Amino acid sequence: MYKHIKGTRLTPMKLNQIIIEFVFNTPARVCAEKLGIHRNTVNFWYQRMRKGIAQLPDPEPFSGEIEIDESYFGKKKTGKGRPGTVQGQVAVFGLRERKSGLVVAEVVSGTSAKELIPLIQKHVVKGSTIYSDGHGAYCHLSKLGYRHHVVYHEHTFVDQKVIHTNSIESFWAYAKHTLRPLKGLPYEAYPEHIKMIQKRYNTFANKKLRLTLRRILQNSY
Repeated sequence: MYKHIKGTRLTPMKLNQIIIEFVFNTPARVCAEKLGIHRNTVNFWYQRMRKGIAQLPDPEPFSGEIEIDESYFGKKKTGKGRPGTVQGQVAVFGLRERKSGLVVAEVVSGTSAKELIPLIQKHVVKGSTIYSDGHGAYCHLSKLGYRHHVVYHEHTFVDQKVIHTNSIESFWAYAKHTLRPLKGLPYEAYPEHIKMIQKRYNTFANKKLRLTLRRILQNSY
């Protein structure tokens, strides 16, 4: 029923169960207990799937209506944090195309215009409409060939029923929920995890994600 995947002594059925547990974001410890196998084995396959899905290509540049926003991940720390972050948290920039629902997310060194504008220009076609909050890094987008609308969150979260960033903020909620079981994730691990979450989110259907993961594992040797 399941095509054999190289590099494992696990039965095809058991490996398929690991894939399913990964799709549903089951922690490796819980997955190992459910399937009666060693946690290191589960971690090995989880890492292969995470790395493989993170390396899938980003969507083509967005057009039409796009929401952009920045968010912070990881526990807050006291004292001075990394440059450009909030108390040592990891800064992430995200874009979501309204029509397709696709997202691009990148770990960034900071959230100034210097870091964010090149990413916008890379992932958004000029002439598109961009919705953002009032973050100062976005203030010159209208001069760069974009139609730019701002919702000031200190006053409201939706302006004229159209100007909002609710969709990209729903992605942040999904990302933080996905990362919740991975307590104490080191800073250097975030880029791969954020990319993995982006690709998972863009896959939409769990069945499609399972098939994608099987192809990744079959082609990884």
